[in-house]
Amino acid sequence: LPVSVGERFDDHGWDRLDGVGRIASEQSPKRYIVHSIKHTILTKQDILTVQYWLNLEPYDGPRSAAWGDC
Repeated sequence: LPVSVGERFDDHGWDRLDGVGRIASEQSPKRYIVHSIKHTILTKQDILTVQYWLNLEPYDGPRSAAWGDC
């Protein structure tokens, strides 16, 4: 994913892996800023798993201009 620290991130809702469920929707999005990025590479039984982690901070400002700043 082409993401950089400081970019805005809009959550329109997805099922969380930790079982919390959806906490946002198209009608009520949650907004975040990318605080930091972490990559992990794991090998287990000859399988390579690459994970890309985003550390997000809550953001109350305007939506990204790429989406019409609405």
